[in-house]
Amino acid sequence: MVLVVVMLVCAVLAGWALGGSVRNLARVRLRATWLVFAAVGLQLSLGLVGARGGPVDALATPLLAASQLAVVGFVAANRYLPGMPLVLLGLGLNALVIIPNGGMPVSADALRAVGGATATIAEPGKHRLLTEADVLPALADVIAVPLLRTVISVGDLVLAAGIGVLVVGQMRRHPRPSGRRARWKPAPGPRGLARDRKQH
Repeated sequence: MVLVVVMLVCAVLAGWALGGSVRNLARVRLRATWLVFAAVGLQLSLGLVGARGGPVDALATPLLAASQLAVVGFVAANRYLPGMPLVLLGLGLNALVIIPNGGMPVSADALRAVGGATATIAEPGKHRLLTEADVLPALADVIAVPLLRTVISVGDLVLAAGIGVLVVGQMRRHPRPSGRRARWKPAPGPRGLARDRKQH
């Protein structure tokens, strides 16, 4: 989440520096937005299931898989937008490790490298410590980013890159007028006024 926020800020600044406009982001037409609300609802349900504990935890994996598929479906429906293929690839890489492991495994070494405590990631159905039994550990949260005090995955990097391309691309669809174009034209001289009168 921290990486996404940082990427959004950097992308907006880059888009503006390249002549884009933030207003263009409000003009983006998204398809299948109901899938986003479905994913949020499933994530909230996942949090409730994790809080209860016990046998109910068996529902965590199906809810997690459903929420991931909902997000992937939303991105796939909007794949025509620039950067969305990268976003889809990033989500897919994360889903490959999250779904079979029942959550995103987090490297204890990477967590300590950013000054985090291993006990703080105990989120049933979301994050947990990486073990030798986990599937595809290379795709887990194993990349330490001390500057942001967070641990990310390869999928997160690809996802963030896709978001950056999306934001910059949309901001530059209709570039804002340059300073030269915005300048007032000089008033016409006497010859220009006489020419205009003859035309009328």
